[in-house]
Amino acid sequence: MSLLSQVFSFPLYGILLLSAGVAAADTLILPASVMDRTAVANVTYRLDHQITGSGHASIRWTDSLGRVVDDRTLPVELIDERDFSFSIDLRRAVAMKNTLHVHLSFDGKDMKQRAEHKDEDVEVSFVARPPDKQWRDYVIIMWQQYKKDLIPGLEKLGINAGQYSGRTNSLPEFFIDNNVRWYSEGIGTDFYSTYHQYRADRPYDWDLLQAEELLKQDPTSLEPFKRHPSFWDPVWRKKIHDRLVEDAKRNAPYRPVFYSLADESGIGNLAGFWDFDFSDQSLVPMRRWLHDQYHTLTALNREWGTNYTSWDLVTPPTTHDAMQRSDGNFASWADFKEWMDISFANALEMGTNAIHEVDPDAYVGVGGGQMPGWGGYDYARLTHALTAIEPYDIGSNIEIIRSLNPNMPMVTTGFANGKWEKHRVWYELLHNNRGLIIWDQKHEYVAPDGQPGQRGREAGAYYNELRDGVGAQIINSQLMTDRIAIHYSQPSMRTEWMLARKPEGDAWITRSAKAERTDNDFLRLRESWRLLIEDEGLQYNFVSYMQLEQGELLKGGYRLLVLPQSSSLSMAEVGAIREFISQGGIVIADGEPATFDEHSRRLSRSPLADLFGGPHDQAVTIRNFGKGKAIFLKTDTLNYHQNRLIHKEGPVHELVGNLLRSNGIRPEFAVTDAKGIPVVGVETHIYRNGGVRLITLISNPQLRVDELGPPDFHSNQRFENPVTVNIALPAPMYLYDMRERKALGQKRMLTVTVNPYEPILLAAAASPLPELQVSVPSEARRGDLIQLGFDLPHTPASVDVVHVDVLDPQGERAITYSGNVFTKNGHGIATIPFAVNDAAGKWTIKVHDLLSGREQSFPLSVN
Repeated sequence: MSLLSQVFSFPLYGILLLSAGVAAADTLILPASVMDRTAVANVTYRLDHQITGSGHASIRWTDSLGRVVDDRTLPVELIDERDFSFSIDLRRAVAMKNTLHVHLSFDGKDMKQRAEHKDEDVEVSFVARPPDKQWRDYVIIMWQQYKKDLIPGLEKLGINAGQYSGRTNSLPEFFIDNNVRWYSEGIGTDFYSTYHQYRADRPYDWDLLQAEELLKQDPTSLEPFKRHPSFWDPVWRKKIHDRLVEDAKRNAPYRPVFYSLADESGIGNLAGFWDFDFSDQSLVPMRRWLHDQYHTLTALNREWGTNYTSWDLVTPPTTHDAMQRSDGNFASWADFKEWMDISFANALEMGTNAIHEVDPDAYVGVGGGQMPGWGGYDYARLTHALTAIEPYDIGSNIEIIRSLNPNMPMVTTGFANGKWEKHRVWYELLHNNRGLIIWDQKHEYVAPDGQPGQRGREAGAYYNELRDGVGAQIINSQLMTDRIAIHYSQPSMRTEWMLARKPEGDAWITRSAKAERTDNDFLRLRESWRLLIEDEGLQYNFVSYMQLEQGELLKGGYRLLVLPQSSSLSMAEVGAIREFISQGGIVIADGEPATFDEHSRRLSRSPLADLFGGPHDQAVTIRNFGKGKAIFLKTDTLNYHQNRLIHKEGPVHELVGNLLRSNGIRPEFAVTDAKGIPVVGVETHIYRNGGVRLITLISNPQLRVDELGPPDFHSNQRFENPVTVNIALPAPMYLYDMRERKALGQKRMLTVTVNPYEPILLAAAASPLPELQVSVPSEARRGDLIQLGFDLPHTPASVDVVHVDVLDPQGERAITYSGNVFTKNGHGIATIPFAVNDAAGKWTIKVHDLLSGREQSFPLSVN
């Protein structure tokens, strides 16, 4: 795509010297083999010897799309010289793969005055690097590989990227020839996903099955709990580091969408629980880490309830041994589990850094990210070890990632089709997704004849709507929350798991990753609180245990903190909670918090007992403290996520809603039914874009509904009907329907009907949005580089996306010239580099301002 509002620089890779054949001695010298599309590049034609005379050079620049980018003839005069130079304007490049061909016809004399005639053809190839340095637009990626001649059919559906294995030593020429970007898939799966990886001749979890068999043979052995390879194995770390560096060297010139270190990675099998890693390669650095944490053996022994005499002897217990303790002290076990979270995050960070050694601006992530919990999935760590991620939407991980690192691009994978898949794609966009990966094992998007297949016909319309600016406008706006924080506590997860599993003894050995997802009250409670707040028309952030210690509640201006069974808190967290309440904050707990410390050691008395301790005879217990309140909630919040599916959420919804409103916590943009009650099953997002607000409404069913409860709760039928709601604005505002592309006028209240499968997207501003002023030339010549100018005088928006479609004389969209322009503070430019061999005739430039919905069309005569 050639539509740019920013330019970027890229360090030169070196000098490329190539000629048309072995016999040709003349060469072309470029500044680099890979160049950014931002400036003019000087090219040197070097003859094999000095010569005096004159002639001409015919220059022809072509690309892999069949475009003749430049075609001209220059006079050449040399006096005892062997070099002459000319320039190419790299802003004219739209394809990655380019070829520069020069034919030199020259008559003259050599240094010995002998007459000489030269007729030489010299050719050089180079890469014009894609300009997408920042992930600002919505990307739709096809995972399966289609035949080269079917890729244009995918592009017409809005699918603009692909997947290519990072384990190969070649490049995807079929993508390069079609100018399609890709992501590098599964580069280090054998390291990061050892216990869940595809093998043609055995199950995905083969290695774990072998470990389980070893444990059956000798339950006292630690061998089953040694990870192979260990995340700290220096040989493997070097092997993976070097592989990642080589992959980046291959791919960096083409700027992959992202690099995927592994698919469905984890300490063990996905987010399943296992007692890794007791290898010496893990325990030795763990002891150093423990020394940094405790400083002295005395402190460690006091916390663990042990009597080690040497750091070299410190060894954590197995889960079996930890469960034998009757004193509620699981600190040694929990510290070991924290160490494994650190180990996983460290290994991923090593991979990210390896890619960045070569490609410093690259996005690096993992595919198949799991639910928060076991397997290393502490998102407080992972959101800083990686720069992108493709997670499965389980256990509120999408919202946790968005909260902890809002700048981290996410994509999710679509496996299904139909109405609910369309809803899911829209839903994920509004939950901070910047793209979609499509799983199309049966090749149902494009038929062998190049026409849309069944899934392609179904999805093409909304894919193109997302790609044609809607996705970009959401991505380049900032989600606003209602200053509500939900505590995200990995230490509490560990404690609650131990308390739940301990009565079952060694049953954890056969507990699968799916069981961790479906039989998990801690996860269900977090889901319920998230949905409960959303059903009140409010938005929130998850605040991690690390952030809480660092004072994020006061620094972030939060009004409310929810503690969902936050049983394990550090004294720093306890102090931050007390300070927050004393300064006027409100904290709601649904179980007594801080009954364990952050190491999962039971305390004789919670340091927050004076605020949240019992007895609790009523549904709500409120204690004032300083300027704020500590509220203990005794009601069935755990099952809210199920009860809302069958109209049984009423008591909890009403109780929490009244509690929030009585403490001044209300949405700025209230969405209610005809009775003025917040609507269950309609989620509201408000985005800030300078002085413009985006108001988005979407139905809010239960995701993964088939796994979070008994059969009574296996239906989203309640949310399959349109819902009419009222939107109350904080003041009269000018409204624009972004999807219907029309102005709604100035309003204080608006009634809309929410389709169960598609969102409503509105733009709101205190004053009318300005008319987009577009500067377009009336005519151009083939081979011209024309510029379009966009101005929005006095716009309140910080980033207004303008979509431009360029139609050829036959009325077909020229995909290479069409795209989204990001205006900044009301100004933006785009360039269209017409090819020499483009069709002559009447072209059309169509412009769509995403915020106001206004459309304009301009004729352009191309000769």
